[in-house]
Amino acid sequence: MRRWLIPPLLALALAALAAPALAGEGASKPAPTPIIAPPTPFSDMMLEVQRLQARMAQGDRAAYQEQREKMRAIGAEIAAARPDAFKLKAERDAVVVYLLSGGQPRDIAKILERDDFPPAERDLLRGAAGYTGGRETEAEKLLSYDPRAQSLRLGSQLAYAESVLVTPKDPRKALDLLDLARLLAPGTLIEEAALRREILLVGDLRNPGRVAFLARQYVERFGKSIYASDFVHSLAAIAIRFDLCATLSDLGKFSALLALTRPEQARTFLLAVSRDSVLRGRFDVAAKSAQEAARTAAPGSVDEARARLYDVISRFPKMAESDAQAAFARVALDKLASTDRALYSAATWVDARRNDLPPLADYEESWREAAVAAARSPDLPLAKLDPVTATIRRADAALNAGEAIVAKETSP
Repeated sequence: MRRWLIPPLLALALAALAAPALAGEGASKPAPTPIIAPPTPFSDMMLEVQRLQARMAQGDRAAYQEQREKMRAIGAEIAAARPDAFKLKAERDAVVVYLLSGGQPRDIAKILERDDFPPAERDLLRGAAGYTGGRETEAEKLLSYDPRAQSLRLGSQLAYAESVLVTPKDPRKALDLLDLARLLAPGTLIEEAALRREILLVGDLRNPGRVAFLARQYVERFGKSIYASDFVHSLAAIAIRFDLCATLSDLGKFSALLALTRPEQARTFLLAVSRDSVLRGRFDVAAKSAQEAARTAAPGSVDEARARLYDVISRFPKMAESDAQAAFARVALDKLASTDRALYSAATWVDARRNDLPPLADYEESWREAAVAAARSPDLPLAKLDPVTATIRRADAALNAGEAIVAKETSP
């Protein structure tokens, strides 16, 4: 084709494309053909709940109240729905998800009464209602469904619920189900809750390294969650309950995690560990965690007073008496709780008397008994004597031997 013909042909083609649009201008346009199925009410509403929960997992506190109101509205819609509302599998799944998300079992009473669910799914519905209603034995029998065979939305909720139910009997299986819940619902409140619960179970298995690893994942992914502060408190309780910070090495496993948390959260953990270590007599761990907590504590605050107290209690036996007294004097007693004031009183009482000799009367009776026993049984084996009498017996024997040698050497 000759080059000069191309511009006119292109213009004609463009005019042909524009003609239908110009011809229909002003007339009513036909509705576009939908490319997806019609909206499904319950599944759409539960999807909105999950979006609100995702916002909660990222720290949006306003979403918490919105989610509660949305759940109430969904419950009312489910309770008032007619049987034909549950013809689609997506709608039935949404009802089960509603229950596993904390919905009210009473809202499905009519569904159960009418048998709106097909036989293969009735136990799933009843089991979810039993789980939410606290009937765990019933729920465990009914929820024998494979989460991987369900939709992602239902499967993640089901895996989490089943993990809760099997934990008393099979903690290892519960951990596997929690891992599955996290894989099926990444970034959601289900993953956040599964991580928190998994950390508790791993702590029960006395694995500080695994606890620290999972806790770090939690902080990296959900450090802004509205439940994050409670999580740090729970983590401190887990570390104390399962003795996960018994050594400086164990405490060091949590350092990377604490570096990612907010200063006040890290102090909560460190002060809890420090106090527990003081009570257990692990003064190296107590001092280290108290000193770390003191670095971010505001001057004159309760946290600073606690950090000072635990630190001086851990170190005063190795300090000069004047230094220990000065360190105790720097602790703000008025900032301490009654239990910590009791610790202060006990520690200062010991410090004031650490160089005092025990009363002689405490030993006179034992010495008298040992002397009488030695006098009555001069041939009593040394192993059966108390240490003081045995030492005296050995010294006396050595002196007698020495005198015999001297006498022999000096005799004519």
